[in-house]
Amino acid sequence: MTNASVVPVRRVLLVEDDASIARFIDMALEDEGVDLTVCGDVESALAVLHKGPVGLVITDLMLPGLSGYDLVERLHSEPALLAGARLVIFSAGVNLDKQARLEGRGIWRILRKPASVAQLQACVLEAFAGHEAAPPPADVPAQPADPSSAESDAVLAYFGGDAGLFRAYRAKCLVQFEHDWAAGDAALRSGDLAALQRLSHSLATVFRTLGWAEDGRAAKQLEALAAAGDAGASAIAWAQLRSRLLG
Repeated sequence: MTNASVVPVRRVLLVEDDASIARFIDMALEDEGVDLTVCGDVESALAVLHKGPVGLVITDLMLPGLSGYDLVERLHSEPALLAGARLVIFSAGVNLDKQARLEGRGIWRILRKPASVAQLQACVLEAFAGHEAAPPPADVPAQPADPSSAESDAVLAYFGGDAGLFRAYRAKCLVQFEHDWAAGDAALRSGDLAALQRLSHSLATVFRTLGWAEDGRAAKQLEALAAAGDAGASAIAWAQLRSRLLG
């Protein structure tokens, strides 16, 4: 993935706990001469930064343990850790309240999930070109409801029309879903609705990237129920989502 001839090496730290989303970013950047390190939590990301500088940090906000907000605050209070790197928020549903919470914290750009291959590549290229911050790319329009065209529309919207890349990503997601279902089952058994909320939040983005609009809406509904602490309704919603996708 990394082109050793690139000088300086384009070191990117991605803080993202969802394996499918991390894999999408890896696939999007594999031809960009990027040395990508993926961390699933803030503590691991801080350990990477302590070992040496990176040029770009991309972080989700909803993470297990410490949140992306905690990471932003830590980097703001200890700028030596960031060492001049660009800081990008990569998250779904970044509303005005969240933007206000991030204001004045050295954020270079906000990318809204799901982002396209082109948006991710442009972000990395601009970060390492030393350009001043540009307005974030326009949000990708919601996928149409017509199931017969949903996947082809997703190929155009998120994969730059590369159907082969889409199929490769979809195949990897189908394998990852088995681990996601196990994680969701475990979260319900232990009563960890926060973990179920994070999982459904990530799945909603993955489903939208695949063009599975109906499944994405179901995942968003589950996320809202888990966030509200409704264990009974969350269990029903999870069982319905799980059976539809495994079936």
